[in-house]
Amino acid sequence: MAKSVLELLREAAAALERQNQREVTAGVDNNPTTSSSTTPSAPEGRTARAEVLRLFSPYPPRGVPRRSIPPANTKKPKKTTYTHIFFCLAKRKDCNIPNPKMKKLLQQAGLGERRITFPDRSCSATEFSDHLQLSFPQLKHCGGFQLLRSRGSTRSRVLDVLPCSKDGYTPEFLCNKELGVGAAVIYIRPLQKDIVLENTPSATTSVQSTGPTVECVYCTDTFTHSEIEGHIDSCEKKHNSDLNAEETSESTASGSSGMSQPGTSDATSLSSHSQSEANYSSFEDWTTEPNIYKAANLFRQHLIHNAELKPELVARLDLRTTEEDREREILTFYKKQGIDWASPFSVVLGGDAAVGDGVKRHFLSMVIEKIQFGFDLNLENTGRTLLFNGADDHKVPSTSRALIDGDLFRVAGRAIGHSFIHGGPSFTGLSPAMQHLIVGSNEESAVFELSDCPDTDVVEVVSVLESKRELTPQEECEVNNLAFSWDLPPINKNNRRWLSEKILRHAVIERRQTQIKQIRKGLKDSGVFNMIKQRPALATVLFPRTAEQIMDSQTILKRIIWPMPDSEDEDDHGSMEEACLVTGFLRDYIENGSSQELHQLLKFWTGWSIPPQQLYVEVSSDICMPVASTCMTTLKLPQKCPSYQTFKENLAAAVRSTEFGFGMI
Repeated sequence: MAKSVLELLREAAAALERQNQREVTAGVDNNPTTSSSTTPSAPEGRTARAEVLRLFSPYPPRGVPRRSIPPANTKKPKKTTYTHIFFCLAKRKDCNIPNPKMKKLLQQAGLGERRITFPDRSCSATEFSDHLQLSFPQLKHCGGFQLLRSRGSTRSRVLDVLPCSKDGYTPEFLCNKELGVGAAVIYIRPLQKDIVLENTPSATTSVQSTGPTVECVYCTDTFTHSEIEGHIDSCEKKHNSDLNAEETSESTASGSSGMSQPGTSDATSLSSHSQSEANYSSFEDWTTEPNIYKAANLFRQHLIHNAELKPELVARLDLRTTEEDREREILTFYKKQGIDWASPFSVVLGGDAAVGDGVKRHFLSMVIEKIQFGFDLNLENTGRTLLFNGADDHKVPSTSRALIDGDLFRVAGRAIGHSFIHGGPSFTGLSPAMQHLIVGSNEESAVFELSDCPDTDVVEVVSVLESKRELTPQEECEVNNLAFSWDLPPINKNNRRWLSEKILRHAVIERRQTQIKQIRKGLKDSGVFNMIKQRPALATVLFPRTAEQIMDSQTILKRIIWPMPDSEDEDDHGSMEEACLVTGFLRDYIENGSSQELHQLLKFWTGWSIPPQQLYVEVSSDICMPVASTCMTTLKLPQKCPSYQTFKENLAAAVRSTEFGFGMI
């Protein structure tokens, strides 16, 4: 049986003792005369045993001093590195957090978000820049960079530039509590030159080409499994746009023949190619574009691009109800909270099978018309509810308490911004003083005039005060009554001019401060207010003057594509003569029509009063009344029409049909 370790140790200790005793005995025999040599035998035996116990004991013997171990250093070592999350942008004018699609593209190009550690927290601005360029090599050829952070709350998508110190950006500068960066993501954008994503080496090397090759079903080129995913998105989009262009050209060349009701648009709608095929522009481009109309269009494209992946916003309007019920549906739609008004937009009409962009144009045109010229809703027993009063180019918000309490001016601001985003008609004729206040400028610098006051009583009082003749007692009484009602002093010889200005300012500006705030809130809800706040000159695009919207006959005639004779039907000379006669009637109607009649015709023709690039005319023998396919911007005229008077009456009846339904007589 095997011995245990303890038994083996004991045997070893006993053997050592026996060996020690033999050595002691031998020493005594060799020196019998020395008595002192016998005394250390016992201690030497004990020393051997003690040595064994010392070697194999888990603890040192008592009385033996322990080896002192220096205490651990409890003081935390000073941090010498700096670690933060950075996000590199591609455009030198980017001042908005990119959407998820753009983030993915930047990440594939070697930009985007990275966690960077700087070895020295106290490094210089040059060392800081060099270390950033190690993580983002594309910054080397951009002439420098700027650092930005999100503005205000964490939900804000707008970026503000971090002020740069005189020595440049350093970790110690970014850690300054007064700067307020904290743990927020720091965004980097190039200073002088944009980074071209298509040409960056990282765009091609960041995704390794792995897997077998696959042939693209659209362009028949071969790609690896890892490359086909990124290629198919652009190739499929290009293929679909080419198909849509072919279908559009075919449909406009041949024309459709199945329409039985005037104004009803076709079931198949064409998407607005000016928006779907527009290239994405940087958010800052619109701030530097000298042409205000192009700048406004760039801003509109930016809003639509950011919201293109959001759920579709659907407006429903029942044409079988009364006009007041339809107006309530419109107000309810624009009173919704938490809506991104740049989201994809469509309209569903109850009682009408019409769908497509023509219906959307009809809806937006009707909404702006209601806001500009009033609702049929009788809110104050006045017969008609007007949100704005005054003459053209001098319209000001109404002072009705019911409209203010109902927050209807905020609804108006949302509707105006919504129509602008989706390319709809604009609110025309707003007073320049109101534009000045909506932008957020100082009230003291607002320039107003007597024409901006729609109240005839106030106009009479101000006119009397501005005249140089002496006032009659009756006139003085009227002036004082108005002044007392607005907490102003009575008239005397020294304050006549001052009192005139104070009364007019109170009537035009001070009584409409709440309405202006509501309109501004509505524009903020739609996302359009940021455009006129940063560039006040663009307010003239959002609120054009009435003269800019006057329609003349040449504006319409130069856009019309007239029908061409069919070469396959050469024997039918009678139909060609009738077609020429009817199109001649249409030309006469346009040349002799007033601006208002042309606006109504264009609204019936396209869905709103904004002239498109091309207007199409067709002549059909299958209809007896004029018909409009608004999605195709095509007006179909009946072939049989004996006289111009009959043609004019039929066209006027068809145009009036838009007042009580979309293309229904």
